[in-house]
Amino acid sequence: MTDSKPRSKVARLIEEYGLDGIGADLEQKWTRPDERVGLRSLADEFNKAVLRKALESSGDDPLEGEVDNLYRLLTNDDVTSGVRSRARNRIEAQDCDVDSLENDFVSYQSIRTYLKDYRGASPPGTETTPAERRDSKLDTIQRLMNRLGTVTDQSLRELADAGYLTLGEFNTVVSVRVHCTDCNRQQAVTELVANGGCDCEVE
Repeated sequence: MTDSKPRSKVARLIEEYGLDGIGADLEQKWTRPDERVGLRSLADEFNKAVLRKALESSGDDPLEGEVDNLYRLLTNDDVTSGVRSRARNRIEAQDCDVDSLENDFVSYQSIRTYLKDYRGASPPGTETTPAERRDSKLDTIQRLMNRLGTVTDQSLRELADAGYLTLGEFNTVVSVRVHCTDCNRQQAVTELVANGGCDCEVE
């Protein structure tokens, strides 16, 4: 008999990595009426579980807090390319394919699809919350910033390797800041969105 459930990257990864019980845990945290956990946080939680399993499967025994730190270094937009490269080297030293691992990281949209379409779960209320709306926009901004950093880094290295540019060891830092002319405060765009705005009082 053919399984009628839709295809799901999250479900496939749960099976491949042996993440027994994580699906029910994600659903419980997303659907509970009080202190419901957002999809973005659930995606981070899931990706850290994937990272931990990948390291353990390669014979590594991560120290307390090490998985959280490695995940931050791999994914946060405020991490320089040099620091990110060292984190990747740390993982590759355990014979773990970092490119494949990063391809297995899921977005909050994948978590939402898994919970709603695969598990049939729905949180209290059906409307999109302000937090979910901010998460969506923040995810888009961070992906674009990460992509810009990668393209810039690769382009500079290619120019240097071809002799068209003199450049020593370098780090590529992508930072988009927003200047509010009303309160004269500047913030990183990701910080601004995550904090829900600046210090202005809107009339």
